Amino acid sequence: METWTIFLPTILTSLITLIIVYLFMRQEQKRRQHELRIKESTELMRLRMQAYERLILLMERLNPQSLILREQRHNLTTLQFQSHLLKIIRSEFDHNLAMQLYVSPTTWDKVKAAREGLIRLINTTANNIKPEAPALELGRHLIENVGRDLNLYFNDAIQQIRKEMHDYYGR
Repeated sequence: METWTIFLPTILTSLITLIIVYLFMRQEQKRRQHELRIKESTELMRLRMQAYERLILLMERLNPQSLILREQRHNLTTLQFQSHLLKIIRSEFDHNLAMQLYVSPTTWDKVKAAREGLIRLINTTANNIKPEAPALELGRHLIENVGRDLNLYFNDAIQQIRKEMHDYYGR
């Protein structure tokens, strides 16, 4: 009987200590997970903001007027200039392809629609000009033919990017 009076308090004390240590460790793990979520959230926010910035820049760089004026080559033919412009568009777009991870599918679809509209404009306009004509002629026709639809694609994409950014982060 005496051994129980000695062991019972020791066992109870050990059991209570184990429970306290277990609860402390569990609480500590929750705290660490919370800190990690906060850190990941901050990093994701930074990446998402960077994606919005890069997509706006992409839309501005691919805007027909700025693209044609920036890339105009006097020594090329229409066919060569068409090929050059399509290569630049593909390169710019491929460089920003990973940004689709950080934006909604709707936003990414609008960015793609702007690019596809521009490619259609370049190909249709180039088909109406002699391939050996100077590149300046293709550039001039492209700027003249930038229609309301293509401007809508680009403006729509930019507005969607801005809207999504404001929806996530406010104004």
